Amino acid sequence: MKLSAKDLSAMKLPFLVLTVAIAASLLLVRFSSDKREQTEKQHHIQSAALQDARLRYQRSGEERETILRYLPAYQLLEHQGFIGTEQRINWLESLRIANTHAGLFGVTYQLDARKPFPLIGQSNPMSTNLHNSQMKLSFGLVHEGDLMRFFQALAEQQTGIFILTGCALDRVARSESPAPRQANLTAQCDLSWLTIDPGKGKS
Repeated sequence: MKLSAKDLSAMKLPFLVLTVAIAASLLLVRFSSDKREQTEKQHHIQSAALQDARLRYQRSGEERETILRYLPAYQLLEHQGFIGTEQRINWLESLRIANTHAGLFGVTYQLDARKPFPLIGQSNPMSTNLHNSQMKLSFGLVHEGDLMRFFQALAEQQTGIFILTGCALDRVARSESPAPRQANLTAQCDLSWLTIDPGKGKS
């Protein structure tokens, strides 16, 4: 079949319409594909955000349970003076009370400045939190049993946590006759008051 010039001229408009329709279809397909990719991407972002929110909510619940579980023990240690600042006045008052309860003859002391606890390694995360304050005590005893009674009375005051690091006993030399109630021994003891500062730690 041979097309004349008149036929070709008549086909120009339909061909143009077809071309426009094809181009529009391609653009529509491209737009739909891009829109689908954006929708999938947005869906992934929202899904990840939702998963993160669920994990944070779960962690918050676990943290709350942990806090509630250990809060009484924490509050007890805080009340006893182990957590927080040094309770030096309370320590000295507890010495006075323990001396009275043990029936001793008075206690002299020397209290050093607070320092990091030496038995915690530098790699331990608690190395910058745990401190000790060295105290040297000197007091008289009637007999050796008074020593344990004194430190038991000191611990019962619950004014802090301490570690007894050493004691030396010496007999008191006398030339006169012994009195019914007097110090027969002198005790030189070293102890460490331990405190932990929860507000400090390694960054």
